[in-house]
Amino acid sequence: GVSDAALVVRTLRHAVERHRILTDLASARQREHYLAMHDALTGLSNRASFFDHLRRMISYAARHQKRAAVLFLDLDRFKVVNDTCGHVAGDELLRQLGHVLQLRVRSADVVARLGGDEFVLLLHNCGSSDALQVANDLLRAVAAFQFVWAQHTFTLGVSIGVVMVNSNFRRLAQVMNAADTACYSAKDAGRNRIHVFQEDA
Repeated sequence: GVSDAALVVRTLRHAVERHRILTDLASARQREHYLAMHDALTGLSNRASFFDHLRRMISYAARHQKRAAVLFLDLDRFKVVNDTCGHVAGDELLRQLGHVLQLRVRSADVVARLGGDEFVLLLHNCGSSDALQVANDLLRAVAAFQFVWAQHTFTLGVSIGVVMVNSNFRRLAQVMNAADTACYSAKDAGRNRIHVFQEDA
């Protein structure tokens, strides 16, 4: 009797402990996966996660004749914040701005930080006029955003390159090069503006 009860208790303890260990392992794996896919600073998708989404979108666009848009954003005057107030302020600005960008798109869209002051968005099932509308909305949102640190108040601008992802794009590098080129064209044209990549240009 007693030894049977003790055995049951011991077995239950083992089962509970085993369950706890497995649960801890599962949550550690989930945490690991989350950290591998998200930018530690802003909580947005990171470069690896964004590229993963984009690869899938490219093959989906090729198969189903669907369109998507990639918006490449490079902040104007971000260096002034770092130089004036230091990197802690710069990091806080990026965190706040990441939140501003996230609020301007649909939940199905992907907002990612590539690194530094570069952000990139993937807009699913999106035509060129909608993509341009989102880009203009982001341009206005960044212009309206004020960053306050100590006694300083900063306003920023953003240069945005827009690329329509269609069946002509077969590789991730093609899309990212086009987005990068469009963004730098926006910068060259005087910053704080949008440039749409033209495939025949």
